[in-house]
Amino acid sequence: MKQVEILRKYREVEIQTSPPEKLIILLYDEAVKCLKMAITKIKIKDIEQSNRLLLKTQKIIRELMCSLNVDVGEVAMGLYNLYEYIYERLVQANIEKNAQIVEEVLSLIKPLREAWIKAAEVVNEDNN
Repeated sequence: MKQVEILRKYREVEIQTSPPEKLIILLYDEAVKCLKMAITKIKIKDIEQSNRLLLKTQKIIRELMCSLNVDVGEVAMGLYNLYEYIYERLVQANIEKNAQIVEEVLSLIKPLREAWIKAAEVVNEDNN
């Protein structure tokens, strides 16, 4: 078995066995990775790869939007609205091939990721 295949299998098991808060963090991790790579690809004018990376990030944002329960209150609705804004900016960045917009999105996603990490730590502490 090749190393890439082993890593893919490991990732599949990690996803299947992770609690919901860990899955959200994994989505954020992947979004950050894709955005950083998209910035690089836009700067070197690799249109095909930047498009692929931005589309993947759009799918991640849609997944985050779908994971929210907006019936629980204003915080969830506010987060949904922020995801919607991020999604729209990603579409615009992809159309324009604009690295600055991608950097803006990255600056919005990084603090959200950190907040989820802190929240997951609190959940883990409460469960132990």
